[in-house]
This record gives sequence, C-alpha cells and structure tokens, in this order.
Amino acid sequence: MTQFSFGTIVATTKSGSALASDLNSWRDAVHTQHKGPTRPTYAVPGLSWLNDTAAPWKDVVYDGASDALRGFVDPATHRYSLAGNYAVTITSGGVIAKLSDWGTLFNIRGAAAQTVAIQTKDSLLPGWWIRVIAGNVAVTIDPFGGETIDGAGTKLLSAGSSTTVFYDGANFYTDQSSGGATDFPIGGIVYAPSNAPPTGFLRMNGSLLDRATYAGLWGFAQASGNLAASDSIWTEGKFSPGDGLNTFRIPDGRGNFLRSWADGRALDTGRALGSSQTDDFQSHSHPITVTAGGAHSHTFSDTSSSAGAHTHTTTGRTLKNTVAAFGFDYVGNGVDFYTNPATGSAGAHTHAIGGTTSAFAAHGHTATATAAGAAETRPVNIALLACIKY
Repeated sequence: MTQFSFGTIVATTKSGSALASDLNSWRDAVHTQHKGPTRPTYAVPGLSWLNDTAAPWKDVVYDGASDALRGFVDPATHRYSLAGNYAVTITSGGVIAKLSDWGTLFNIRGAAAQTVAIQTKDSLLPGWWIRVIAGNVAVTIDPFGGETIDGAGTKLLSAGSSTTVFYDGANFYTDQSSGGATDFPIGGIVYAPSNAPPTGFLRMNGSLLDRATYAGLWGFAQASGNLAASDSIWTEGKFSPGDGLNTFRIPDGRGNFLRSWADGRALDTGRALGSSQTDDFQSHSHPITVTAGGAHSHTFSDTSSSAGAHTHTTTGRTLKNTVAAFGFDYVGNGVDFYTNPATGSAGAHTHAIGGTTSAFAAHGHTATATAAGAAETRPVNIALLACIKY
C-alpha cells in the first residue's frame, strides 16, 4: 500500500520518531504517484494518482470532483500510453473545439449541416488534434480568427466522410490533404464498373438532392458557373437550383459520351458549358455514276388505269340525224350538220400501252445510295456507371 494519510500533524502529540515515520510514508506515496485501488483520502484538486486495481494501471488526475484519465501504465510490457480523450456525438448546433478537446472524436449527426469551429490558435498548443466524423450530414470545419486549414478558410466534409484536424503550432491541417479517396474533389466525376457508386459518390442521374444533406456538392454547384437559372430550364449537363429553397438537381450522365468543353478554343465553337448535342455526321457527299455501254434506247410497257365506264371518240364524220331525215347532205352557211361518232361503253376497263424510247448518245444515270444502320452514330464502347463526388 503506497497511499498514506497521516492526518493533520500536531506538534504537541507527535514525537520526532513518529513524525519521521509519517514523512517516510508520505515520501513513498509521492514516489509511487499515490498508487492504490481508490483515490487517496487526502486528495486535493490537482493530485495525480495511479489506479492499480487491474492492469494496465490508470494514470488519473483528481480535479476536485472526479478523476480525469491521462493514460495507462502496462506493468507487463513497461509501456505508458496516452489515453485518447473521448468520443462525443453532436446532433445539432455544431461545436466549438477547445484546448481541452485535445484527442476528442466528434461524431456529427442530425437533420441539418453543422459546423465544428476551432478556438483561436493562441489558445491551443502545438500537437493539438481532434477527429471529426461527418456521420449523416455535411460538416464545415472553421478555424476562428481568419486562420486557414489546408490553406483554405474552411474545410467541408461531405456526409459519410471523416478527417483528423492537426495544429502544428502555426497552421491547421487535415489528413485529407495526404491523398486517398477522401481527397477526391467534391463535384468530380468517375465511371465505375459497378451497379452501385463507390463510397462518397452518387449516381449522376439528374436527381433532386437535399441541400443540407449534400451541402458540399450544393456549394460546388453554386460556384461552378454551370447552374441553370431554374429547374424548368435545366438540361442534363447542368446543375439546377431545384425548388429554389431546399433541393438542387445534379447533371445526368446516363447513356451519354463526354466531350471536353472547348473553353475558347476554335473547336466545337458556340458551345456553352454543360450543353448537350445530338448525334450527327460531318457534311459530305457520295458521288455515284452508272456508266452506259453506248447509244441505246429503253423499251417500256404499262397499263393505263381505268376511270370507270367510258367511251372513245373516233375520227370520221356522220351526218346528223336531224338533217338526214330530209334525204340530203347540206354543207353551208357555217352550220355543221355532221358529228364525230363515239364507241359504245363496255364498262370499266384498261388499255395496254407499249413502245420504245428514242435512242440517245452514250450517257449515265445519277443515283443516290442509302446506307442501312442503327438508330444512332456511335464508336465501339462499354457501359459504365457515371458517379459524382458529394
């Protein structure tokens, strides 16, 4: 037992040898950091002691009300380990990270995006760090005092991602700046050989999204220069402001090939960022000539169409009956006493027609060729899932 409580020393009742014994016991307690199974009875705020109830021993500090854990001593391996601080879940209102939050894991969840603000640098110490998990909402990490993090004013975490914030005595950094999937830029596009998007990505299918849940992607959309004025004029290569209040729409990459925006280059001129094109061929022609073998004619035959029962007028003149009744043939006075006879009607019928065209010199005939094909123009390709980082 290395803890020791000798109570209040009363000079009139303590002999020199008794006082020496008390002081030796106190020395042993101090040298062993007041090791014991419970907090010493003489503990005052600031007293450090080792709880040796079980291995590893707990290194704690009494703060006047309770014991704060500092680390662990493993007597078997003779190692000392610092204790991680603690994990805390924040569901609304965000949090201000202070020096005392050193090593804390903040699990940010809830119904709306939140902010982890960091106190000014002069209130912290070099080596200070925290861990932030953006559980199901976007999280903004914002150092106070105009300080930067990873060289920017703020750091935005999309829902489902996490990072460690580290202070080196001069600046704030995150482990996202070291690369990896979490360092892929928000708004970036990948194609996955899968029917489901990778972690941190969404299907780029033109869907409406919640602005709070996908705050990082909504922020990207607003700064992209590719945001339609309203959802009613949205086209599949653009973002839209959705309902104008709570939602926004992402581009739709399904079934499309991508083409780099010309951005001022004299190729594909007149295109706006995010605009779409239908399939097309470059204007061209196919001249085709059919060569004849010399002067020639063409034999033809056909059948006339029938217009119903009808007659045909023949040549020859016949004296009109009204004159023939008088028994004479009279021509004169500008009066025509004759008529052209007509055949009788045999009902609806047709007539065969045949003949030969006149011969012309050697000549050709212009023809148009039509190629058979599919419903679209396309190169050899494979189908992959279009995904966008949020």
